[in-house]
Amino acid sequence: MQWAGCGEPHLIFAGGAEYVPPAAAGRERRALFDELTELGVTVGKELDPEFERWLHVLDRPHTEYYAYARTGDEQFGVLIAVRGSTTVVAEHHDKRVWLRSVGERDYPALLVELLPSVRPAAFTPFSLPASAYPGSGPEARQLDTLLDPPPRGMGHLHTARRPGGGPRQQAVAPVSYLDTAAGRVGIEHTADAHLTVFPGDPTGLAARLAAARSTLD
Repeated sequence: MQWAGCGEPHLIFAGGAEYVPPAAAGRERRALFDELTELGVTVGKELDPEFERWLHVLDRPHTEYYAYARTGDEQFGVLIAVRGSTTVVAEHHDKRVWLRSVGERDYPALLVELLPSVRPAAFTPFSLPASAYPGSGPEARQLDTLLDPPPRGMGHLHTARRPGGGPRQQAVAPVSYLDTAAGRVGIEHTADAHLTVFPGDPTGLAARLAAARSTLD
């Protein structure tokens, strides 16, 4: 992205950086450009203008929805970047990044749709003070039961915006989930210092992410 004059890459792209000795920088740059050419996103010796525009949307979106997820030993990163009438989706997995443009959508629902799919756990939602977990109260024991054995997957869903293209503002707490033997369990830290625990179905996760986005208006 720095090739296109962008700033530091989004955090969902973290984990793939490698040290390149100064003597090898030119060779690595040529190899990267050759790979981009094979992908059809260059014109002559420059980046394709549309592809470069996508990179700038990813660099400074007006609204963004993004997630970090893990299933077993596999890690995933997803970013939905919205700027004006352009929306770019970036998926990072196994040291590769896939980019595509999409039309206007329910973006929180789209983000959840792009995460690894796991059936939701079946239970009645409940809440407890964050200070009460871990603890011996009934809700704390219920949460312990849901999380036993230890979860084999997890995810954190975030949202942020730049009003008028200005400084970035991020929702305070993510919407999270844990993939347990019982199914996907959603967990949200609320503004009144409580934990809300709910079945991690796609509709519920997306609705809570949309509500987090509304706090930034």
